[in-house]
Amino acid sequence: PLRLSVGCIIAELYRGELLFATHDNAEHLALMERAVGPFPRECLDKSTNSLTRECFDTRGWHKIGAVLSPRSIEHVRKMAPVEMLVDERDRRSGLGQLLRSLLMIDPKRRATAREALMSPFFANRIGC
Repeated sequence: PLRLSVGCIIAELYRGELLFATHDNAEHLALMERAVGPFPRECLDKSTNSLTRECFDTRGWHKIGAVLSPRSIEHVRKMAPVEMLVDERDRRSGLGQLLRSLLMIDPKRRATAREALMSPFFANRIGC
């Protein structure tokens, strides 16, 4: 979870606002899915949390319309894919790719700290 948190913090420092602005667990999961893609079925199958069964269908997609209020649905629809959170002028910096690698839902696919530091975003700044 630490690497996921680091990705959120970097995005929040860049944007100046919370990445997933919510206090509702079901809405939080929907925002994450919208920003970085669906939760891997394997991860959902391993979960023992009842919220998982409540929020996701058998294919692994969030049941947005069945579990969220109309206001929450509108909030989730405004969430952009993570790469689009980076301003046009900064897209070549590698920040979008760095965020994507740190915010991967599946921890097996998420960038390690070493991989993140070797990303073009940091390599262009620290001479790696």
